Amino acid sequence: MSIQAIQRYLKASQTRDSEPKLDAGKPKVKPRKRKQVYTIRDVIKENYRSQIDDQIPYKSGEPEYLGRFQAAVTAVLQNMSEEDLEEAENLVEQWNREGAPSELQLK
Repeated sequence: MSIQAIQRYLKASQTRDSEPKLDAGKPKVKPRKRKQVYTIRDVIKENYRSQIDDQIPYKSGEPEYLGRFQAAVTAVLQNMSEEDLEEAENLVEQWNREGAPSELQLK
């Protein structure tokens, strides 16, 4: 595990702990979304699809494609610049707070 991954994990856990708690009397409003929690891998799968496809030597319809998909996502994640990682983390926070864009929810 890289130092960057550990730093991102610690930053995310500190952010969750520092968020204000809702009052017991107020109902909790959940954003509309298809998942409860999004990760950086979800953002990469949606926003960096062309880079993922470049990492896989098979076409999308072939059975071997699925077997290589997660490894390709990991390779793209490891090759991302700090700026791209920061942008992806901001999208993760936004998606977890407000839900993913509607075109992604319809997939």
